[in-house]
Amino acid sequence: MLLACLLLLCGLCGALEISPLLACMGMGASYSAFGGKKSLYKQLNGFTPPILALFFLLSGMGLDLELLPSAGLVGIAYFLVRILGKMAGAALGAALCKEPAPVRRCLGLGLVPQAGVSIGLAVLGQRMLPGESGAMLSAIILSSAVLYEMVGPLSAKLSLRLSGSLPQPKAAIAPAEAVAHQA
Repeated sequence: MLLACLLLLCGLCGALEISPLLACMGMGASYSAFGGKKSLYKQLNGFTPPILALFFLLSGMGLDLELLPSAGLVGIAYFLVRILGKMAGAALGAALCKEPAPVRRCLGLGLVPQAGVSIGLAVLGQRMLPGESGAMLSAIILSSAVLYEMVGPLSAKLSLRLSGSLPQPKAAIAPAEAVAHQA
């Protein structure tokens, strides 16, 4: 039933030329806000991996690598400003929630790999903007998403370590020290 509702919603969005991405997110938020059952989430969670794989596959197929050199400074600025924006927003949110200083400083690094919505918006922008502009926007966002996914896991791990959320690894004891400890 939920899949039928999603398909209907996406069809309506296509006919009305509005964002299916935002409509589906709104539908999910509404379901949650009005006390939706967790069992439905668990059922859908097992069903979504092929759909996500198809989404990222189709997004990657739309990436025109020949446009990247012409993106130049705009692409680099987008990549850096998005990270800075996430760091500033996370720090502000953590400060408003009165989180400890290490969490405020490091939370933004943990958000670097999150790029799913931006990919969806890139695809939407490519459809809405005329020719070269839409293709350039998509190339910048999609190539940045690839970079975020490359640096993101390291950034998230660093964020968890620096904030104190993960225990620090124990230092390895040198063989000579190990013999001394045993004596």
